[in-house]
Amino acid sequence: MKQASLMNDICIHENSIAHLKFTAQWSDQAGSHTAIQHVEKFNIWRDIDLLPEPLKNDILHHSVGKRESHTFTSGEIVPAWKSSQLITLPLQNFYGYLPAGRLPNRCLTNGSGVMPRAGRFYPKGLIKGVNGVYSENMFPVRLVEVRGDEIVVDFNHPLATQDIKLDVEIIDIFPPSDEHGGRCTDIVQEFLCNGPGMQMPSKDTPTDFNVESVFDRVDENADEVFYQKQRKVHHLDAHARKTISELYASAIKPGSRVLDLMSSWESHIPESIESIKVSGLGMNEAELKANPVLDDYLVHDLNKDPLLAYKNESFDSVICTASVEYLINPLKVFEQIKRVLKPGGLCYMTFSNRWFPTKSIMLWSELHEFERIGLVSEFFRQSGWEGDVNTLSSKGLHRPVDDPHYENTQISDPVYAVWCHK
Repeated sequence: MKQASLMNDICIHENSIAHLKFTAQWSDQAGSHTAIQHVEKFNIWRDIDLLPEPLKNDILHHSVGKRESHTFTSGEIVPAWKSSQLITLPLQNFYGYLPAGRLPNRCLTNGSGVMPRAGRFYPKGLIKGVNGVYSENMFPVRLVEVRGDEIVVDFNHPLATQDIKLDVEIIDIFPPSDEHGGRCTDIVQEFLCNGPGMQMPSKDTPTDFNVESVFDRVDENADEVFYQKQRKVHHLDAHARKTISELYASAIKPGSRVLDLMSSWESHIPESIESIKVSGLGMNEAELKANPVLDDYLVHDLNKDPLLAYKNESFDSVICTASVEYLINPLKVFEQIKRVLKPGGLCYMTFSNRWFPTKSIMLWSELHEFERIGLVSEFFRQSGWEGDVNTLSSKGLHRPVDDPHYENTQISDPVYAVWCHK
């Protein structure tokens, strides 16, 4: 106890290295949104002065566990919205647009031309005829309208109109570093400019994901053939799995009944939740039998038959982990989830940036990671859910050294979540 007390007394000073957790929160007409960014080796000497002044004061001379929140009005953290950044251009200035009878001059991963769709985000470099914009620029901008032979593009930051609650938490403090060089990094700007905000629909225009025709897959063979092979492997690293378990722990109440949709040999539900009953629906019986938290299971192919063989209002919660990208009839499945949930029940969808590319819908691989959150949010809205659709992202932790993918990337798998109450 004495040693722990001494550790808590260690404070951050000008030469410290610290693990900091940044959390941004905001709301729009659709729901509430949270974006988390871990910075495990924050160099105080090099980067502290680039933070907003209130955050600097929350870090310097404070110890592990310190956490404070501040609300920044629109324009304080990211540039304020400007009408001059809403630009109308000829449709032909969208690089990759295909006039009738012409072959693609730029292709997506599935070999088709780039078709501009209202509400979607595209790399800024696809937009020609704008001063200072070059083809190499990959920063995403929103195409807000396709109007005859013109397009309207919003070059503002996705969070330009939002008040943002931003806080920083000190997770750990490390010995001082002798390093006094390197590139200075504006952590907050880098964090907020890498996707947060893109999950929100345009205020006036629904996002056109063309949901009626984007569910083709590379492998169109029967799913039962693909999933007959038992795959008792972790599809996400340990840190990502822990994050998902913590999310489920905060959502699933003791004594409730839970449906683990598209289940496997692990459900990521923590054992600490008491007296719950968990039903699993998945594709491989051997994997379902091996799942220690399941009280019962059902082998069922939702892509062949999206109807759920459960009575109305049977469950308090429905979870689906790292699988929503495989649904070819998502709207029907989401309607069924709503049917089997009790009033007030919760549906929680979590996913990452790893999947079986031949079995996921093609659109999934073409979307920015934060646009995938928007797509899943749209599944809720278009299938008749009326509550707030809330989202979360969590990124920046290190990948455990014993993870089989450590040699490829030392960054943990990000976690994205979308949830809604019935």
